[in-house]
Amino acid sequence: MSTRRILVVDDEKSLCDYLAILLRREGFQVDLATSVDQAFEKLPRNRYDIVLSDLMIGTRSGLEIVNALKGAPCPVVLMTAYGTVEKAVEALRLGATDFILKPFQNETLIQSLRKALDREPSKTENSSSDGAKTQLIEKLDQEIAGRSAVAQDLRTLVSKVAPSESTVLITGESGTGKEVVARNLHRLSGRAARPMLPIHCAALSEGLLESELFGHVKGSFTGAVNDSVGLFVAAKGGTVFLDEVGEIPLSTQVKLLRVLQEREVTPVGGVQTTPIDVRIVAATNANLEDLVGRGQFREDLFYRLNVIRVKTPSLRERLEDLPLLTLALMDRIARRLGRTPPTLSAAAATKLATHRWPGNIRELENTLERSMVLCSGDTLEEADIVLGLSPNTSSPSGFGQHFVPNLEEVHKAYIFWILAKTQWQISQAAALLGIETDRLQRMIQNYGINELRAPHA
Repeated sequence: MSTRRILVVDDEKSLCDYLAILLRREGFQVDLATSVDQAFEKLPRNRYDIVLSDLMIGTRSGLEIVNALKGAPCPVVLMTAYGTVEKAVEALRLGATDFILKPFQNETLIQSLRKALDREPSKTENSSSDGAKTQLIEKLDQEIAGRSAVAQDLRTLVSKVAPSESTVLITGESGTGKEVVARNLHRLSGRAARPMLPIHCAALSEGLLESELFGHVKGSFTGAVNDSVGLFVAAKGGTVFLDEVGEIPLSTQVKLLRVLQEREVTPVGGVQTTPIDVRIVAATNANLEDLVGRGQFREDLFYRLNVIRVKTPSLRERLEDLPLLTLALMDRIARRLGRTPPTLSAAAATKLATHRWPGNIRELENTLERSMVLCSGDTLEEADIVLGLSPNTSSPSGFGQHFVPNLEEVHKAYIFWILAKTQWQISQAAALLGIETDRLQRMIQNYGINELRAPHA
């Protein structure tokens, strides 16, 4: 398979350069444009498999690119900053394939691009025809792969629950595929023609989270220069996916409970309510019952969310699926890298089978990708499978010269580099990263970045 070619369009050159690093590592051939005019110069001269564009490009709009490519077999994924959610949803109606919110997780971006590339233009996933339904079930089998009883039970439960309007709470360890389950619940539902809008509740400050969920009115806080609808209104007729719902602050939990009870939302700083028509799917790797017992999560909200519980099994609970998952992931990674999948030696397979996989499927995928990038032949040998890698603190970036990191580690290294550049001034680093200081502090803690800091820093 040939390398996929992508055009990235954003007027922030630093972001373009950073995305180029990430996407080239994913196997893309990357071209950059910092204006709509530059994009229009490049589009006729090259055959692009996909375009990733900001929604607002200076005084121009990424919708111009969406309109220019309408009917062409080149999907367009839009990036949109805080406050422009409603415009992004309108972009979906006009022909954009998907959109993601800034600031975004690297993994979210890559998943969005993969999903857009995997979509066949001739396929209408929301069709009610038997043929389309069969395709959707086949896709469910591919995305939740495995022959174990727990994998089969999970697929059966998803297919049964998806057509209902019931709220779903997905629980399970990190890396077990909770967002994959959420996507399939939406894809197999009667709301599939409308958007599924995800939000990572742990990644946003309390004020920003409320604004993203409920919207805000002009002047309600510093920087609110326009009215903005939140996800509950923007996803009209679709699904709102609340990822890491256990991280929502208690004060916001009260407002979320009211929205779920009344099925209407009041924007931040506003008094006018708007009725909502969305399905709620929430996910968490925390034990919400324990959080309720400790007074950190509202019991009434827990019962509102816990209508139907779907648990994603850990990889330790389905080790019999490991060979099938390994082959499927190697094939997927090979497609991204534009190469033929390698074979797996018996010793390498044994090494994979005897690992505990605390990071579950995500850890397995990262391990296989790292091994496939570093191996020198067409067979993955035992020595190629490197498990439980730690950062090498002797490197200025926090990683050894010959270490090929996964996306999370690239993100971690970039944050570490910005912190070092600003001499660990949190506010300055947050400004350079374009995020709030409290979010940066959480990321430093979650990524263990302080462990990389020199003792005198």
